[in-house]
Amino acid sequence: MSSTQCPSGNSDLYGVGVRVGLYAQWVATLLVTVFDPKTESTYRIANLIIQWSIFLGLCTQSSQGDPVVGAIITQYLLFGSLSSVTGDGIKHFSHFSGIFRIVFYTAVSAYGCWFWYEGIDDMFIPGCADVAFFGGVTIHGWFRTLGKVVSVLGVVICVGLVFYSVYATKKRLNKGFREGFGRREKVRPRVELVLLVLSMGLIGVSISLVEYLIQKNEIDGVGRKEIGTVGQLIPLLAGGLGCAMSVWKILVHRLFLKKRCWFLFGYHL
Repeated sequence: MSSTQCPSGNSDLYGVGVRVGLYAQWVATLLVTVFDPKTESTYRIANLIIQWSIFLGLCTQSSQGDPVVGAIITQYLLFGSLSSVTGDGIKHFSHFSGIFRIVFYTAVSAYGCWFWYEGIDDMFIPGCADVAFFGGVTIHGWFRTLGKVVSVLGVVICVGLVFYSVYATKKRLNKGFREGFGRREKVRPRVELVLLVLSMGLIGVSISLVEYLIQKNEIDGVGRKEIGTVGQLIPLLAGGLGCAMSVWKILVHRLFLKKRCWFLFGYHL
């Protein structure tokens, strides 16, 4: 960084190995949701496990002396892609993975409330980098106010979804465990065009924003020289292999030729 007083970046949270692994995992999840929806839930769970591990690491690295910009970058990495382009991964709150995801979003929103209201004041070191968005926008002023509003809204929405998840789970259990939680096989894969475009755009913006902040804030300790640590190799290998396997299956089995149903705002095209 520009000042010797400022802390270095955390390579285990947003080092180049972690970032590339996450980027590859985002792309893999997008590919399987479009071309191989049968394995969609597996990739969503893998994403959720990685997100939880990064979030727990963020919580332990959010104290006085830790880089405040690094905490913002890590939060961007937690929301780099959508869970589904079919809508199933978003609306099925009565499935275990769906409930687990809502609990995760609730925890992240609660962390955001602490971070934007008090955490920044505890972690920020005057004179250190503080760019948090495109155009050189800093963590202060209107952007911090926006962070507070979004975090509070996130907590309110997620708490409401938690109660709805409990209700939906109870309702499905009344039909019997197997009947309530068994997945119904779809005749054709379905893709919601709005979610597909939104997911592709979100991945592109997230990658660009994270790399922009690392370069703009001149964060050291997160480049190629530090890629040999275990904390970076695990997500790098997991994401890279997951992406390679999904591409291989799509090409070998010619899944891109399989007929699928296309929807626009819920209407079949």
